[in-house]
Formats: sequence, structure tokens, C-alpha cells
Amino acid sequence: MRDDGVNHHDHDKIVELCRVPGRFEADVIVAKLRANGITASTSYADAGGYLPRGGLLGGDQILVFDSDLERAQTILDEEIDLYADPEA
Repeated sequence: MRDDGVNHHDHDKIVELCRVPGRFEADVIVAKLRANGITASTSYADAGGYLPRGGLLGGDQILVFDSDLERAQTILDEEIDLYADPEA
């Protein structure tokens, strides 16, 4: 929320940042984004636990506001670079 009391996300659409194969990965990414001030959420593909491996079918979605998409992608890319094989 800005100082003028207006939430800049009030009229912003929610978009998909990425998909990952499981809840753990989704939760880690959302935590990282939130730690960097980005509002993020997940849409799990496991049907609320009824389809435990549902994430493998299409993946769990990481969702952010459209205005945060570029910054969220940068944070995600930086995180991936930390684990990249330096020999590759």
C-alpha cells in the first residue's frame, strides 16, 4: 500500500510467473518472493490433496501481480543462478 492509502494492486491482474513440479518448490519460491516484498501465491495442482502427484501433470503455479512480474522473474533468475553448475 502506498502512502496515499491506495493499494497499487487494486486494478492489477494476476499472472503466472512459472510452474514447478511440487508444493515444496512452490512454497520455497513464494517465500523468497515475499521476503523481497512481492505479493505471491500458489495454485496447487494436487486438487487439495486428492491428487497427490497432480503437480507432475501440469505443475503448481506461482502467481504474482502483473506489475511485479518483471521483478519477480529477476529474483527467480538470480536464485536459479546460485545453483547453476559453474562447469556448464
